[in-house]
Amino acid sequence: MLRDAVTFACQLLWLLASLPGWLRFQWALRHPRRAQEQVLRRLIKANRGTAFGQAHDFAAIRTQEEFSSRVPFAEYEAFADSIRLAREGHAFPLAAERPELLEPTSGSSGAPKLIPVTPQLRREFAAAVQPWIAWLLLAHPRLLLGRHYWAVSPNTRPLAGTSQTTDRVPIGFSDDADYLGVFGRFVARGILANPADLRNVTDPESFTKLTLLFLLAERNLRLVSVWHPSFLTVLLAALPRHLPEVLAALRCGELPGGAAADATAREAIGQRFRGDRRRADELEALDLARNPERLAQVWPKLEIISCWAGPRSEPWLGELRRLFPRAAIQPKGLLATEGCVSIPTGCGRKRPCAVTSHYFEFVRFEDGVAVPVWKLVLGQEYSVVLTTGGGLWRYRLHDRVKVVDFCHATPCLEFLGKDNAVSDMVGEKLDERHVAEAFAEVLAGGDNTPIFAMLVPDPGWAGRSAAGYLLLFEAGQVAVAQEALPRWCERVERCLRRNYHYDHACNRGQLAPLRGVLVREGARSYREAAVRRGARIGTIKIPALDWRSVDSGTVWWQTVSDGE
Repeated sequence: MLRDAVTFACQLLWLLASLPGWLRFQWALRHPRRAQEQVLRRLIKANRGTAFGQAHDFAAIRTQEEFSSRVPFAEYEAFADSIRLAREGHAFPLAAERPELLEPTSGSSGAPKLIPVTPQLRREFAAAVQPWIAWLLLAHPRLLLGRHYWAVSPNTRPLAGTSQTTDRVPIGFSDDADYLGVFGRFVARGILANPADLRNVTDPESFTKLTLLFLLAERNLRLVSVWHPSFLTVLLAALPRHLPEVLAALRCGELPGGAAADATAREAIGQRFRGDRRRADELEALDLARNPERLAQVWPKLEIISCWAGPRSEPWLGELRRLFPRAAIQPKGLLATEGCVSIPTGCGRKRPCAVTSHYFEFVRFEDGVAVPVWKLVLGQEYSVVLTTGGGLWRYRLHDRVKVVDFCHATPCLEFLGKDNAVSDMVGEKLDERHVAEAFAEVLAGGDNTPIFAMLVPDPGWAGRSAAGYLLLFEAGQVAVAQEALPRWCERVERCLRRNYHYDHACNRGQLAPLRGVLVREGARSYREAAVRRGARIGTIKIPALDWRSVDSGTVWWQTVSDGE
């Protein structure tokens, strides 16, 4: 009873603390130009004295047009040297505030980029999170009565090229609570089912085991917030192999002995854990290892699953709907390590641009001209350009978005894919959007819905001189997948050949026909490979085309043998 009262008090305080941000955002939705001009003026004024501000004469900038004329578009490579200086302990040329953290994210070559996280960037994320939290709690007041799970990403390994002796700025991952603002982080302890110290568990299996332990121990779970839905499905798929140790830990009140964590992390996590024999008996009676469909009975009050619901997420969303039929799926906005582009807040299922966070520009594909958010046109597609308090100035995010509606005067955006996710082994210029559209067309034709489907380039297909593509395919039972795979290959290939360059390469014999490969645990294998490349596990999206594989030469998938 006392624990529930503390949870409610923390939730109520969090709601009250988030209301001012929600009210500011409601005003900004009606006045996006004024909101964006305020953001740009604040950034320019705060950074006039930086090396970057002086080099681009920030003191003379008065308008958005002057800013665009003085500061060019930039890729990550333009900022890499400045970030390296901050990492080595020197003054940070890009922003007035020093980075508190360098957060890895995958780069186009597969090598991780290090994104500077400054106090101002955290405030900008909080300006997006607070309106969402306030709206969520106002729209679903029963969430105030229970606990939440917010995904934490483990710092699974040191990144190549990092050093504890030479790096003066920590390199690692924030957890979602870091972006809640100072007060939000304070009250999070009374709200979250999972301790933030889980991110200090470096062993992936131990991280999974301990996360499941805290989730299963929580009866009154009301909200689950993850980035991609596959994070949750992969986590739950690991339940059968960890369930015996979880039940034993609940009965004895001690963390599982096989959970690998350093002494400091283990002590901090142990302080948050309490045994519960009654809960262990409840879980054992459900026999979850043999009856995974009973997962909904583990958390009968689960009301919201907040996750990415963009392109290529439907197989995992369908699995979550099947497992938790009473919980509503709330689609997240477009969130990247570099910044927050859109958020869900009070406009139905629309996700308006986060106009109180960063300064946005949008590049038209037809002429390469950048326009501000208040000049976006319904139905048009654009490439996102970000300017943030983290020191990224006119940064090409390479997210392709479409304006699908307006919330008051602010455009609502739909993510279509990466505009630089192009595989071009022999001039075929195949991008992720082509592949995603092909998959969608095959699905619309009524064919089997796979658990996992992805195209990967293979420069030496089947040992021949011609390059080609592999269709990695997983569909429940092996027999079902074996029957469906040839049809999928034929229909996907037919769709891809509408791409002139792809068709031309096939006609000239430069590309071999699409070849199908049956795989097992495709989503899990891809996520583990992405983590090895330096990606944050909680934010990994499953693409239709893994165009990085051709650069790294890595075979990350597990094939199904003929005898299975």
